[in-house]
Amino acid sequence: MADGLDINRDGFFEVEGKSYRIPSDFSPREVFSYRRLLEPIPDIPGGTELSVEQRSAQRAYLFRRAAACVIPGLEAGAIDDLTPGMLTTIHRWIAAHRPELTADVRMTA
Repeated sequence: MADGLDINRDGFFEVEGKSYRIPSDFSPREVFSYRRLLEPIPDIPGGTELSVEQRSAQRAYLFRRAAACVIPGLEAGAIDDLTPGMLTTIHRWIAAHRPELTADVRMTA
């Protein structure tokens, strides 16, 4: 898969030959779910420590789930092969063009 992911100004992009569109309006439930999935997961003192690889895998999983919850027809499994950079591209586009979704969300890649 190529390293770039192009999203046009209307929110259309393509993954493996299938076209998707990031909508301009979202339900309160979509907004809530999206924000919750992108919240940083705090370390728990005395809890299990994740390795850098495990934390990266967890972050990629949550980025895929967050995208799937707001993009119609997109399933998290459909974007399993996207690089972390491609997933970040989707969420940065959303932050730039759909600010109501990302208000009060600190997005770390």
